[in-house]
Amino acid sequence: MVEKYLKLNEHQKSLFWLLVIGVVAFIGMCPFFFFYEDKGYSYPMGWLLGTVAEIISFWTIIKMSEALLPTEENPNPSAARVIIFVALRFLIYIVVLVIAAICTWVPSWFGGFDMFNFWTTFAGLLPVQVFLVISQLKAKRG
Repeated sequence: MVEKYLKLNEHQKSLFWLLVIGVVAFIGMCPFFFFYEDKGYSYPMGWLLGTVAEIISFWTIIKMSEALLPTEENPNPSAARVIIFVALRFLIYIVVLVIAAICTWVPSWFGGFDMFNFWTTFAGLLPVQVFLVISQLKAKRG
């Protein structure tokens, strides 16, 4: 297992750690399903929604960097693809947070559907920002 991890590139290692953080935090929140009476299920499910959205947004960041930087596979960078991936990432953030906000504060708009908590969804989106800062600091040092 360690050998497979060491063979991963920087993006794949970051994605691996995002998944680990997401799964560990979700498992840590699972007792809310059983021991928290008032909408306890919305906390781990909100985290899960935020984690899925952050992984998709991280993928858009990777694709944006591939479109921006010339490589052997992509000798001609495309500003249009960069704009599309940036817009897609912010659209994902907006849609996910609006859905979580409606589920938290006005579930009647969704017919009483209150599966996602806004604050844990927001927290689920944050690890990707931390990994971006850490990777940039590592790039500056190295």
